[in-house]
Amino acid sequence: MKATFNVTFILHRAKMRSDGNAPILGRIIVNGQMAHFSTKCFCNPDNWVSADNRTDGKTAEGRQTNKTLQEFVGSVQRYYYDMQASGEPISAAKLKAKMFCTDVRQQSLRGTCTEFITEYDNMHKLSGYGEESLRRYKLIVRRLDEFLQDVYHTNDILLSDIDRKFFEKFYVWLRTEHNIGNNTSIKLVQKVITIYRFATDKGWVNGRPYLKMRMHFDKVDRGYLTEDEIQRIYNKEFATPRLEAIRDVFVFSCYTGLAYIDVQELTKANIVTWPDGSQWIQTKRHKTQVEVNVPLLEIPKMILKKYEGKCKGDALLPIPTNQKCNNYLKEIADVCGITKNLTFHMARHTFATTVTLANGVPIESVSKMLGHTNIITTQIYARITNQKIQNDMQNLSAKIEKAGEEPAPLPPSAAEQKIVANRTRAIEWARSHGCMS
Repeated sequence: MKATFNVTFILHRAKMRSDGNAPILGRIIVNGQMAHFSTKCFCNPDNWVSADNRTDGKTAEGRQTNKTLQEFVGSVQRYYYDMQASGEPISAAKLKAKMFCTDVRQQSLRGTCTEFITEYDNMHKLSGYGEESLRRYKLIVRRLDEFLQDVYHTNDILLSDIDRKFFEKFYVWLRTEHNIGNNTSIKLVQKVITIYRFATDKGWVNGRPYLKMRMHFDKVDRGYLTEDEIQRIYNKEFATPRLEAIRDVFVFSCYTGLAYIDVQELTKANIVTWPDGSQWIQTKRHKTQVEVNVPLLEIPKMILKKYEGKCKGDALLPIPTNQKCNNYLKEIADVCGITKNLTFHMARHTFATTVTLANGVPIESVSKMLGHTNIITTQIYARITNQKIQNDMQNLSAKIEKAGEEPAPLPPSAAEQKIVANRTRAIEWARSHGCMS
């Protein structure tokens, strides 16, 4: 579409000088967006003709001012037609920047992304965590490059050119061109917003165009395994050692709640024996560096013993790449007759839902073992299962039935037993002396 374009001038009466003259401001308008610039010209309000955007020209000074204003119009028009001929995206802010030779490199989206990635990478190196987030931000930059080429036909865009429609178009592009789901697309848009806010904090751009966006996450029922499915996997005999090893590592995670990277980094130093003789896993989540303490149940203990001394270095379990793990788990699911999309992270969901919450473990304890800093995060993983509901209702039914029965008589107290004994002896004495029949 051809851009709508105009250059006008206004008398800034609010900035009236002591000599009675007011500054003349230039206004560039492109597609309804405006950018103002100073002309360094002044005019008395009595000599300004608003309808013509110029002075009345009755004085030599006024005629020179009109000539200067016309030169501004010609300059802006030349830049406009040059940008239009090259197919470059046109905006009022970009025209102003070109006209005044403003260095806009740091005000571009691509330059902002580069600066953001650099600072985030430095923070990652200092803190030692955030590697996964860094990887995702780099992915976002690649997606933005593709998006700008596909939709805007350019390699870069000024931050001042970004409006609400930019974010909405990016969301639609992710959904249509990459077939990405709603929730994932929203998260990617949110990361672009984070980069935009980074530019705002730096003072490179003003405004928050993303605030008017209306995005809603779809409710997702995160998959987990039932107790029966866990037992089917655990008791299955596999012909190949690689499937057996992945099965063992997966089941270990089902009973500890550790994520893939945390299981991979587990060493002998993370197994601690407490004074009461119980063994615990003491580690920090790779993702957030939050401390995690998980008691070892019998099944994970047996799995650790099975691979004791059989792994490289200090590693406790044989675990390949996450991609290989998930590929092997697909084979395991087929062999065990499980139709769910089995992934390694499902073990963490299973720990939260089937192993702990369904067996009455308080959600506060589950949250602590999962290494969550907010219990709301735990509620995403942990669902009340139908089995748990059934057990709770059976317990309630038993209590109601017991409450409906006649209460059994209480045994006599010691004082009551003494009174009865004394009365019995008195009756026997009276009978033996003929005092009563």
